[in-house]
Amino acid sequence: MPLSPRGFRSTRVFVAAVLSITCGTLASAQRPALKADQKPDPVAAAAAQAKAQAEQQEIQAMVHVADAAMSGQPAPSDFPIQFQNDFLKAQGSRVWVPIILTLDPAKTSSGALTLYLRVTPRGMTAPPVVAAPASDKPDKPDKNDKSKDKKKDPKAPPAPPPAAPSYPFEDALVLDVKRRGAAPAAPPAAAAPLPGKTSVLKQALDVPNYATTGFSTSTVILADRVDQLPAPISPDAQSDHPYAFGQTEIVVSADHKFRKPQELIVLLQIYNPTLSPEKKFNLEATYTFYRQDAGTEKRFNNTEPQTFSSEGMGANFDPTGNSSIQAGQGVPLQSFPEGTYRLEIKITDKLSSKVLTQNVSFTVAP
Repeated sequence: MPLSPRGFRSTRVFVAAVLSITCGTLASAQRPALKADQKPDPVAAAAAQAKAQAEQQEIQAMVHVADAAMSGQPAPSDFPIQFQNDFLKAQGSRVWVPIILTLDPAKTSSGALTLYLRVTPRGMTAPPVVAAPASDKPDKPDKNDKSKDKKKDPKAPPAPPPAAPSYPFEDALVLDVKRRGAAPAAPPAAAAPLPGKTSVLKQALDVPNYATTGFSTSTVILADRVDQLPAPISPDAQSDHPYAFGQTEIVVSADHKFRKPQELIVLLQIYNPTLSPEKKFNLEATYTFYRQDAGTEKRFNNTEPQTFSSEGMGANFDPTGNSSIQAGQGVPLQSFPEGTYRLEIKITDKLSSKVLTQNVSFTVAP
């Protein structure tokens, strides 16, 4: 149920998410298709309309909760929300920021979940001021004008509603979920009344500007698996599949916890390598694992270096455009003892001698 989703350019932003778990289960919001000779069911249509109105009322109540949280008022926190995101270069100067919100099933109740997501510039403490709609009345009152004494024409069109504030990104979703947990709690008195349990998460993000930073990489993604899709995800379904790219979907590890029989899948993108006059580049990536134990860290092992060059990427690859160099590998974990590890990835640009270092932690369980 989008409000006004938009891509956003590189900037320092706050991501404010408001989630509400309500009692009861919502059915699908889509209306079933009617056959040519089938008349619409007035009872079903009325139920669907009532359901849509209830969803809109809850979303608007959550908007008020987000407004209050922006202004510094106490925000409800009835259940914890784990936040995870990545940064990847998108078209032009834009940045793709997929977000994963993880809830603890033991601390949330069964029912429908409503998510309201808002992205604002850092430091904003109130919704942006919206100009009032233009009026055809004169700026100064006319003493001879008797219109204020006249009754309003019932046939006159209603005044247009005030425009809603505009944010770089704003979206709302109503999901049908199953959760276990305690009974719903009442929302705080300062916010609009919401049924069930409500939590607000404010997360500050420093979004990189890949268009101006030169030689750089995306964040490191650790995945449970990579699936091949029968067809690319449609734009309408992209928000449900933020890690789907073309006919490939990355199933991200939300907690970076892996079992020994698994394969650790490491993925990242490399941008803007140094080019020779012939537009050639030469990169090398090394992957080194360090095991952490009792406050100390020791080198465990490493994989063979990866090399990336113009010849290996093919004649049609243009590193100066929106293309990226896909790096990463799958590492079997059978030989890894249980424990916590840090993976250090070094990308060396051999033409400029610049070195980029990325680090990511994970744990291995039986």
